[in-house]
Amino acid sequence: MQTCFSCALVGAAAFDARHFLQERFDAVVAVDGGYEALVRSGVRPDFAIGDFDSLGYVPRDVAIERHPSMKDDSDTALALDWARRRGFDSVAFYGVLGGRLDHTHAALAALAHAARSGMRAAAIGEGSVVTVLSSQGYSALDLPAYDQGTFSVFAYGAFAPLVTERGSKYEIDGVAMRDDSTLGLSNEFAGSAVRIAVREGDAAVYLPACPLSDLRFS
Repeated sequence: MQTCFSCALVGAAAFDARHFLQERFDAVVAVDGGYEALVRSGVRPDFAIGDFDSLGYVPRDVAIERHPSMKDDSDTALALDWARRRGFDSVAFYGVLGGRLDHTHAALAALAHAARSGMRAAAIGEGSVVTVLSSQGYSALDLPAYDQGTFSVFAYGAFAPLVTERGSKYEIDGVAMRDDSTLGLSNEFAGSAVRIAVREGDAAVYLPACPLSDLRFS
């Protein structure tokens, strides 16, 4: 299945503008301080959401959904819920990796929630593309043939997923990965198309920065 990421959510962490500007989205949502990152790149978002504490002011040239600063969910999670309620089934997260480690962790949690909800989701930044595969949603990822580079796959959550990796330098078939194991670190592309799949659990996949059109979920 060819993936078309229909909605981009842009947060306040490091923004990979070059990657973003090479992609096309049906909707672009500024998540709090991500508004300024978009404006600096010459992009006017379609919507802005958050408590706007990072931004320091409320944008006036775009429709907004403002939330109180005292809340249970992160602005990224609220933006993801906004996208889901409006029928977007695929979301790209920018400006959510790097910077504060706890914010990065929260972004990965939002990715996992998206995956378990049956959405295709990926986070882009710091030279990487990160996604989560889930047996509750899209459980397999196909990638084109890359001659070089590494990727990593780790269990996400306490339940050990059964992971299969084919076409890579190190192939595995239905291996149980625990969340306290480093087994999935640094597999290598070997010039063949790669398929990564999980059964009965969730796994986070870390890839080199690549066009989102290279990601094919099933």
